[in-house]
Amino acid sequence: MALSPLRLALLIAGLSGSAVQAQMTPEQMQLLSHNCLQCHAVAHTGAPLLGDTQAWQARMQKGREQILLNSIEGVGGMPPMGYCSACTEEDMQTLIDFMLGDAKEVGHDK
Repeated sequence: MALSPLRLALLIAGLSGSAVQAQMTPEQMQLLSHNCLQCHAVAHTGAPLLGDTQAWQARMQKGREQILLNSIEGVGGMPPMGYCSACTEEDMQTLIDFMLGDAKEVGHDK
């Protein structure tokens, strides 16, 4: 299910300041909307939702490196690279940092 540009803008505008501080490029914002948010902005997909600090904190217990590895290799219902064939490892880390938002400040970064 594709997000409309208006819905995407509202979703991003509603994020906390720390999430926006991930300093994403326009290209990475496009990768986010075309790939990550297809699951991470839709309830009942099994993916932790963008802005759900509690769900992301549980994943932060494993550390950012493990989150990146899971994203690259795939985990659960998430396919390798989240179907983002255009993403580099650097893109993946930036997108993860963005989606972690406040959870990366509260969680334990290992």
